[in-house]
Order: sequence, then C-alpha cells, then structure tokens
Amino acid sequence: MGETVRMDEKGRITIPAEIREVIGRKAFKVELADKDTVVLRAFEDRSTLVKKIANIRLVGDKDRASVDAATVKDLHGGTKH
Repeated sequence: MGETVRMDEKGRITIPAEIREVIGRKAFKVELADKDTVVLRAFEDRSTLVKKIANIRLVGDKDRASVDAATVKDLHGGTKH
C-alpha cells in the first residue's frame, strides 16, 4: 500500500483515506530515521486509552458480591498479615 502525496505550504501532509481507515487511530509519533526517511508511528493516545479502560465493566457472581473476604479467607488459603 503506497501513494505519493505532497506537503502543502504549511508543512502538512495528508494521509490517504484508505490508509487512515486501516490504521484507525488519530495520534502519531513522527521520527526522522535519516535525511530521506520519515517514520510515522500510530499509537493510542492517552485520553482514548483512559476512556476504554473506564468503560470496562467487570461482572461477577451477584450472590457473592457482598461476602466479606475475611469470612472465606481460610477456605482459600488466605492468611492475615
């Protein structure tokens, strides 16, 4: 997958839509590998990552949700420190 693009007068380069769709991210790190090679690495920006983590919903056994851990620690090899 490759396409020739040009830099505009403000130094912007547009990433073609087909490539943007494959990447699926909006944050990039730009690195200069050598005089003629620019490397663009996509990554998950922190705000998106925080939102994904915040949306994780943990589920468990509702009957055991209110059980005090101290009452069952001996059944599972737990020790008091």
